[in-house]
Amino acid sequence: MTTYADRAAPERKQRKLSLHVGRAYGQVWYATPEGDIIRIPTLSGGAGSFPDAPSRRMAWEADGTINMWRNVTTGAVMQEFSGGNQTEANDEDNVVYSSLDPASGSAKGFHIVYIFPELREFDGFMGAQGAAGGTTGGTTRGVFTSADTTNGISGTFISRLASYSAVFQPYPNNYRDSISSVAVSSIRAVRWQFNSQNNQDWRDQVATHIYGEISAGETPDRLLWFNNDDDLEFSKPIDYGDQPRGSASDQITYLKNNSASLSANSVQVTAEDLYLGSGAWYTFDDGTGFSATKALASSIANGADSPDITIRRIIPDSALVRLHAARAYVSHASFT
Repeated sequence: MTTYADRAAPERKQRKLSLHVGRAYGQVWYATPEGDIIRIPTLSGGAGSFPDAPSRRMAWEADGTINMWRNVTTGAVMQEFSGGNQTEANDEDNVVYSSLDPASGSAKGFHIVYIFPELREFDGFMGAQGAAGGTTGGTTRGVFTSADTTNGISGTFISRLASYSAVFQPYPNNYRDSISSVAVSSIRAVRWQFNSQNNQDWRDQVATHIYGEISAGETPDRLLWFNNDDDLEFSKPIDYGDQPRGSASDQITYLKNNSASLSANSVQVTAEDLYLGSGAWYTFDDGTGFSATKALASSIANGADSPDITIRRIIPDSALVRLHAARAYVSHASFT
């Protein structure tokens, strides 16, 4: 599980945490589209056989982050990705969410920009691409950050991952074992830039996972996810590891209102899919009974904790034997 930034939505703001399950009977094996055999590792006491995530994965597609792109070669203006494109970009499948500049032509340079609603700590980056022509290619890929840009072009951008190599046509395990660690404080934006070899290579965008947290002092009126076992805020994904079909488990959490003066009102918790429909496996109980969407009985006062919230996972007998991923999230109507 991991906490995420607030969503700047019209009425509700959201905090999200991710739930990853490598599923099978004992040892899990499955065939990738190319036919290679990959084992989903047993994960225990952290990430186990997967490299550990550097920190929280940002729910940038849902937290008010502005996501845009431009063709630098032609001098085109910035264009914002649709909400559907952004949602597809921050999941675990390898579905193409956008094909940049589909017109034929020679090599082109592209910028994809993520402008956050407040200053962020930047801890890691994973970008995945594909090629419309089915071949690899592309040069001069790099990841930059800015503390002062307002539109993805203005301000100062500093190189953080020079000649960054994107994951090409990713396998599911690449979303964890291909994260590049970074350590940069108080940034406003991340810019991923690269050149295509021709009109096909590296044009298809598959995924962008950004790791980090809200910087200290930014957006103080928000809800935080805490682990009931150690009373610490969740800082990384929780990996359940290999789990048999038909099994069940409970994870006890609670929410803390980070605001110094305002109450969080109309709070509710639910889950959503990141990969293969496993969001439906989770129900929530605050002491009043389990349900897929749990509305807390009362507001959470400033500085106070919610009642314990049990997250129950029940894996259906008919679930597919492979990697699954979902997110649980809490939303609230207002702070007053």
